Amino acid sequence: MSELSYSQTLLVSDIPPQGLDLTLTPDAAVCAAVAKHLDIPAVLSLSARLHIGQERADGARVTGVVKARVTQISVVSLEPFDEDVTEDVDVRFATAAIIAREVADAPEDGDFDPPDLIENGTIDLGVLVTEFLALGLEAYPRKSGEVFEPHLESTGDEPEAKESPFAALAQLKNKP
Repeated sequence: MSELSYSQTLLVSDIPPQGLDLTLTPDAAVCAAVAKHLDIPAVLSLSARLHIGQERADGARVTGVVKARVTQISVVSLEPFDEDVTEDVDVRFATAAIIAREVADAPEDGDFDPPDLIENGTIDLGVLVTEFLALGLEAYPRKSGEVFEPHLESTGDEPEAKESPFAALAQLKNKP
């Protein structure tokens, strides 16, 4: 398996001219490995419906949707809960030479998203699915309807608030 715990490689040369439609549904063991990698309690289900098309002579474009049901821990109650994740996918892949050329020709306004790298003539759809699942996870997950309310407790040992040293100046300012 890859560093992201789910690998499903595809040779770019195997992409037909009309493109390729794939549905990926990793098994429970892969879902468990993905959950561990993403540091969440569980990936209950994971699937991706993808269209892989040719782009230019030796590039590819992957579009589709990643769907999952995951278990996360609420940052409010610290209780586990399940939620659905849906992320649209639209990624270009290119060789290192094409990426270098595009980066050199990119506008300087910073609004440039270079293609992902085709490594050894392959793209890894499993890594792509894992990345898009990670993008779809809430940074601060909470159960539906949960609201964080700060809770301050008074122990009664706090000293009474002192008057500000500037309070006397404020009084002088208002005198004629």
